[in-house]
Amino acid sequence: NDDAQADSPPDPPRLLASASADGTARIWSTADTPSEDGGECLAVLEGHRERLSVVDWHPSGRYVATSSHDMTWRLWDVHAQQELLLQDGHTHETYGIAFHPDGSLIATTDFGGLCAVWDLRSGKMLLPLRGHVGRALAAQWAPDGYRLATAGDDHSCRVWDIRKKDCAYVLPAHSSLISDVRWSPPTGEALLTCGFDGDLKVWSTRDWTELISLRAHEGKVLAADWAPGGFSIVTAGYDRTIKLWRPEAGL
Repeated sequence: NDDAQADSPPDPPRLLASASADGTARIWSTADTPSEDGGECLAVLEGHRERLSVVDWHPSGRYVATSSHDMTWRLWDVHAQQELLLQDGHTHETYGIAFHPDGSLIATTDFGGLCAVWDLRSGKMLLPLRGHVGRALAAQWAPDGYRLATAGDDHSCRVWDIRKKDCAYVLPAHSSLISDVRWSPPTGEALLTCGFDGDLKVWSTRDWTELISLRAHEGKVLAADWAPGGFSIVTAGYDRTIKLWRPEAGL
């Protein structure tokens, strides 16, 4: 029906957030008509005093959070292009940052090994999680909302049970720094880790057995994530390549 299509609302804009060593976060359009710079910059979020570490989107798509070497994390309203919350509390450079699936909590990590869970509404730290030795660099919530995975310098991935306020399992996952950790969508039945040893690994979250281990890049693996649906994995390496893997095809 042409009339129905004409009356339907337009699709929401597809946006990308980036964090930079210049202390700013930027919001970019991913429209089909990019500029010469690869996309239109819609907003520059300024306020941090040191380089940024990580940026993460709130589940609503309206807000982003940033972590920084200035030992703070901040919450921003993307549409209003303004800072909503400036939160200190870390005593070392803040690095990992991840929103809870329902958007009510946020987890952060720092270079002192501290992982922290915060109430997003009040900005109060609800739960300090200590156990990592050295820098804690990555964090992500499981889809079930009560497990949090963190990883870092000590070559291990820790899975925290927020209900018990304790570490539920430690994966001695890599022979070097772990740079990223991600639960598989939509159920979190698998957990991937990648590290500076060049390896990508996938673990069963039922019994924590290793399902897949492969040499992903020549040198450091900087980041990895599941594609929507959990059928593919994307990795980025220090070798200046981005690779797409398909676990269901045996990689």
